[in-house]
Amino acid sequence: MLDFNWNTTLSVGNFISDFGWNLPDFILGHVKASICKSVIAENGPVLIWDSVSNDKPSNKIFSDYFHYNLEDVNWFKYIWHKGFALRYASYSWMAIKQKLKMADILNFRGIPANPNCSFCLGNSETHSHVYFECDYSFSLLIALFPAMVKFYFRPNLIQIYDFFESHRNYSRAEKNFCYLTVAILVYHLWRERNNKRFSNAWRSPDELKRVIKLATIAKARNWRHYDMLKVNFKELLG
Repeated sequence: MLDFNWNTTLSVGNFISDFGWNLPDFILGHVKASICKSVIAENGPVLIWDSVSNDKPSNKIFSDYFHYNLEDVNWFKYIWHKGFALRYASYSWMAIKQKLKMADILNFRGIPANPNCSFCLGNSETHSHVYFECDYSFSLLIALFPAMVKFYFRPNLIQIYDFFESHRNYSRAEKNFCYLTVAILVYHLWRERNNKRFSNAWRSPDELKRVIKLATIAKARNWRHYDMLKVNFKELLG
């Protein structure tokens, strides 16, 4: 009978030496063979846990070490917040990364496209113009969030998110609600742009505002803090 209580405080790291397994003799041969099939290190970069570190192993610490060389995306919380909706969040992410197929990008890639903004028709269509230099999109923004009219210059998408994040009187739930509403606005502006460009369909800012409000209510009504949000965002949820 084997003593399976032998040194039960030992960790896996105690059985690894020089990037290979160093297993005790009491382990059965076929068990050893099965364990040794797991390759610990191959050619290329590896992540080694420092056993003398005071940090306890966790997914967060592992992720921090593993991705240390990647760019820190500090605006991720604006997109992938608690309560995000994938359909809307994905378009906000693409808008921030300038991955939507705007006319300037298509023309740069040699794909013919009308260079004018589909909303105002008087300016070149770019991410920064559609979100939110354009009169049409900006009028929707201030209709949903009247405080945005205080900007000296029309804000871009990141500046709008930063504005809500730095708002001292907003709780986390209120900030997340604002992020969700902005994402819904981004999505419906893109759909409206496509409808006008390809189907010659047109909705006024007031009509599109109603669509955005209904979409926002449909997503936020199941939130735990919905009653509080209804009080603080009467124009949107009333």
